[in-house]
Amino acid sequence: MPEGPEIFILHCAINKYYNNTNKTKCIGKNLIIFDDDSKQTGEIWSFGLTGKVYIDENNILTKQNIDKVYGNKVRFDDYNKSIEKLGIHWMDAENEQINKIVESWTKSKKKLGGLLVEQSFICGIGIAYGSEILYDAGLKPDIKANEQNLSKLSQSIINVRNKIKQHYIEELDKCNNLKEFINKWFYNLYEIREMNIYKKGTKIDVLGRTWWM
Repeated sequence: MPEGPEIFILHCAINKYYNNTNKTKCIGKNLIIFDDDSKQTGEIWSFGLTGKVYIDENNILTKQNIDKVYGNKVRFDDYNKSIEKLGIHWMDAENEQINKIVESWTKSKKKLGGLLVEQSFICGIGIAYGSEILYDAGLKPDIKANEQNLSKLSQSIINVRNKIKQHYIEELDKCNNLKEFINKWFYNLYEIREMNIYKKGTKIDVLGRTWWM
């Protein structure tokens, strides 16, 4: 499933291809397609497990719903209202914002894994990068937040974000065919991801989802 970093690189590639910094925006696991430069109306695209995008021969961008669990395409007339239920955006959140969220978890009796992927707190983190973050911080998804030392968590959230963001920007800079990159984005993202623990460590089921430790 595409998470925040994958939506980020897709957004960057599309804007670069169209030479229009206002065409799209990414927030969490969602790609925002604006109608015009006013950035007030447009559509929110989510991608589930199999959603893809495609630029056709007329340079028209479309969302492709292939197979099952392909996400949604939702129309909005008020951008701010459409994202009001989402938390801070992981890909560009300030350190202070992340610190504040993590501090609020220190007394929570909920499992840390559930908090980390709850999009109303920090949007854009899923199981893949959540596993990477907790591995970096030396924490466990199946233990309650208030039973663990979260002192390193904020920095791990920032470190993992910055590392993959830099890696993806470098990959995009090397790209000689943006249209092909965008059309093959769903497949490319799994080839260029840099992971330390995801699908390499030990599986653990937490709240119905498979994490890696």
